[in-house]
Amino acid sequence: MALTDNLLAGLRTLVRRENVLTTQQDLIPYSFDGTATFQQMPGCVVLPKTTGQVAAVLKLANRTKTAVVTRGSGTGLSGGSLPSPDCLVLCLVKMDRILELDRANLTLLVEAGATTQAISEAATAAGLFYPPDPGSMKISTIGGNVAENSGGLRGLKYGFTRNYVMGLEVVLPDGEVLWTGNQCVKDVAGYSLRDLFIGSEGTLGVITRVLLKLIPKPAAKKTLVATFAQMG
Repeated sequence: MALTDNLLAGLRTLVRRENVLTTQQDLIPYSFDGTATFQQMPGCVVLPKTTGQVAAVLKLANRTKTAVVTRGSGTGLSGGSLPSPDCLVLCLVKMDRILELDRANLTLLVEAGATTQAISEAATAAGLFYPPDPGSMKISTIGGNVAENSGGLRGLKYGFTRNYVMGLEVVLPDGEVLWTGNQCVKDVAGYSLRDLFIGSEGTLGVITRVLLKLIPKPAAKKTLVATFAQMG
């Protein structure tokens, strides 16, 4: 069922008119993910800039029974950001701020739309290291990395995104804002709700902020190239 004019008007009120996309040419780039194998046109795309706007949009969608699909840069290969027919795509790429780098405690607080490359560069500038390196890191967002538990070539040595998430700010489907995890290295009491959201592909809530663990920069780095005369 197509989105109603009243719903679209409500969305424009919440996030401003220019942050609600409805024309076909604007919607086409949001109709597929990194595979480009499947395509489905959404009803509209909403580009919030704050956690409060995300919460307000989800409250409205919940009240009107409107399907919501969360999206970052759309580089995933699993269909996690593929729209359902006439859904509301909630795209967080405008929430891209790096909020706080705590060099003493080796943590970095960022918004979900910050790119993996920007996070890596911020860590490097402080003499630290953020290991996860998905192939799309120049444009992939940390929210998408967490939702998909992304990895990369360095994953064999350093682990994947899950190993570097210390805390999450998540907006639940009814608009409630939840913070799970903290800056403590030893955080073992109670249920690990943080791990529940990692790899959930946006099905449980919308990740808006991520507290990441950094590590000291390696003293040296080497690249090995191996060639084989015959395979098999």
